[in-house]
Amino acid sequence: MVSEHVQSRSGKRQKTEDRIIGAAAELFLKHGFKATTIRAIAKAAEVSVGRVMSVGDKDVILVRCFDRWIGQLQNGTYTPPTRRASLSRRGTDTGATTGPPRPSSAVQRHLLELFLPFLEFFAEHEDLSRDYAAAMMRVKGEPEVFNALAVDLQSRLSESLVSIGINEDHARASAAALYDSYLGILFRWAATTMSLDDAVEAMLASIVFHTRVRSSL
Repeated sequence: MVSEHVQSRSGKRQKTEDRIIGAAAELFLKHGFKATTIRAIAKAAEVSVGRVMSVGDKDVILVRCFDRWIGQLQNGTYTPPTRRASLSRRGTDTGATTGPPRPSSAVQRHLLELFLPFLEFFAEHEDLSRDYAAAMMRVKGEPEVFNALAVDLQSRLSESLVSIGINEDHARASAAALYDSYLGILFRWAATTMSLDDAVEAMLASIVFHTRVRSSL
């Protein structure tokens, strides 16, 4: 009975946290990080300010939101909200671009397509993504993007590399390097005027390098 009671309380607590993160996610996408307050999150989630703060400060909550979005992007369940021009529109002050480079093989295309949803999400929510990169530097502990989410994506990358004849050890190493390249591109993007095309080009360059078949040492 005691165990059932503890599990029930734990389940309710998790549902409340999920509701708080869901409410925060909607507000961040709609209003941006700076304009969203803890009080607004509490109101939207129908909980007290103290209950929101028990989940974490705004930095922690933003990182938790990105963990959720990235997880949804990885498993194909992310549904984009209505786009908001003031925070999401890119390239309105620049001329036409020639577009990003194209992969030269089916495997390169597949690998690039694994990363494109994340790059496009960051492009769509550029200001919020910059706030996320800054928040990750301030938050203690490791976000899911460095743990379960990283393992899942690296596993898929490794399988694709093995399929073109790269041995398993090299494939795992290259998958980890590709994932690190992706994270590096996101942080560089957050700190510079890098465009989506620039990010895709940088990601593809890393993919091209790591899809070269290596002989065994």
